[in-house]
Amino acid sequence: MNKSGILSVWRPARALTLATVAVVSLSACTQQKIQQQTQAELGAAQACIAKQEVQGQQLSGQQAEILRQLQQVQQQLVVQQQAIEAKPQIIQREAPKVVCPPVPVAGKKSLAKEQPQTDKQIVGLREQARIAGLNMVMQARINTQVANSVVDARNIQMFERNGEEWVRFTIYNPETKEPHVLERKRLRFQTVQTANPTPDRRPVVDIRFTIGKLTQRGEFILADRSDSEFPILIGRNLLRDVMLVDVSGNNLAPLQQLDDPASSASSSSTATKK
Repeated sequence: MNKSGILSVWRPARALTLATVAVVSLSACTQQKIQQQTQAELGAAQACIAKQEVQGQQLSGQQAEILRQLQQVQQQLVVQQQAIEAKPQIIQREAPKVVCPPVPVAGKKSLAKEQPQTDKQIVGLREQARIAGLNMVMQARINTQVANSVVDARNIQMFERNGEEWVRFTIYNPETKEPHVLERKRLRFQTVQTANPTPDRRPVVDIRFTIGKLTQRGEFILADRSDSEFPILIGRNLLRDVMLVDVSGNNLAPLQQLDDPASSASSSSTATKK
């Protein structure tokens, strides 16, 4: 074969080889670009998914917080509703405008305000009280904002009697400081929040007391009230259904005089038994 024949065969083969190499190179470049683009898109998609997951977690946390706040508000509303339902009736009376003082009835001197017609005892913010069996008068604070009543008790001791838990405690005469030891069956313990981080558990007993014309039994928490002006605190548990509170006055329920002071004095020595 001569030279011209060889060239005529070699040139097309060379061109085909070059074209094949170009196609292969172009295909490899295209695949690499597609791979890079796919990886970039995949990375962007993963980042978007991660961002959405973070946002979803944040939304879940916000929803949980909103739900917790709603539950707290609902609990507060329930407590307020119970307090409103349990709060005793309070009357507001304006003092009558008197031009001249009324003529007192001969032989009688009234220290209390004129009271409305009612079978309930009208009391002011502070009253005098007497504990059954003790011939002494104690100052009582009337407070419609507290649920349970409290009496000033010292030297509180728990003991057992006939298989039951009892409490021995001392009440002091506010004027003479004379101690009176009482014993009562413990009804339960009441948790009381104080200035200390840990709440106190204080015993609750049943005590018979008198305010004005009203004598009744009631549950009292035993606590040291030596730093208070009022040894007795009357709360809603004793006011409900039997007393009306006039917040504009004090000492509206004068105590009834004891029929036999001598017998009351002797009963105070045996007040250790209910």
